[in-house]
Amino acid sequence: MPISGVLPVIPTPFLDGRFDPASFGRLLDHMLPGVDGYTLAGSTGEAPSLTTAERKDIISRAVEMTPDDKTVVVGVSHTSSAEAADLSRHAQALGAAGVLCCAPYYYANQPDGILAFLAEVDAALEIDLVLYDNPVTTKTTLRAEWPVGWADELAHLTAVKLTDHDLTKIPVWKEAGLNVLAGDDPILFQFLAAGVDGVMVIAPAVLPESFAAVWSAIQAGETESALDTFSREIAPFIHAFGIGDEIATTKTLLADLGIFASDELLAPLRPVDPSRRAQLRQAYELGRTAAHERRVAAAA
Repeated sequence: MPISGVLPVIPTPFLDGRFDPASFGRLLDHMLPGVDGYTLAGSTGEAPSLTTAERKDIISRAVEMTPDDKTVVVGVSHTSSAEAADLSRHAQALGAAGVLCCAPYYYANQPDGILAFLAEVDAALEIDLVLYDNPVTTKTTLRAEWPVGWADELAHLTAVKLTDHDLTKIPVWKEAGLNVLAGDDPILFQFLAAGVDGVMVIAPAVLPESFAAVWSAIQAGETESALDTFSREIAPFIHAFGIGDEIATTKTLLADLGIFASDELLAPLRPVDPSRRAQLRQAYELGRTAAHERRVAAAA
């Protein structure tokens, strides 16, 4: 089955510059009851700031801590196709359900060059390859027809994570048999209303129970109910955590909640200031209060 469902991208907890497994375990305890799994070592996980050896170590330890019934997708994006393929083999050997890979992000890209890069990753795989359509990072805007053609040549390309805001790509890819995964929190509900097959964003990791209620309503065709819950319980957090600094703000909130021992970031990312921390906690509590009210109303 192609990759689908609620698979939040998660930040990597660090303590004194090293992966913090205790904090990671608390994050799993917090989010796993409300999600289908998670996406590890992506942009949110600060993978571009890690060496390949560090990435492998974190992935190995994270997968070992994860129940077998949860789906893990591993980010393998890299400027080197050989390194991306090596990371893919490593993730596959650990039992990952799929890997997530964007176009290389240094030299200018052309369609045939992207295909050649992905072909090396695809050749290393027996599990699913999720293409990461991320024009901000890759400086490349994928045309809708490119992944459709690539899927004919790549045996394991079954899904696309869409971070581009061009939602007209969704029906094109779905008609071609590719699953589409929502990839950007600021327009998350637009993705949901457009009929994506799953999500790879931050919000479900922070507010898993609320997002599970939204996802259930969307799957049942209850869009108005889903929007009501989303607006009350999830939107305050998304508005507060910002665009471009969401890794730092998410870590700040998780540290404030006691889930992470530290909001430590790898260079060049920098922590947020104390006033921002208070805003994030207020937004989180607004969502939690609304979720409590929903549960009380449902039980009445």
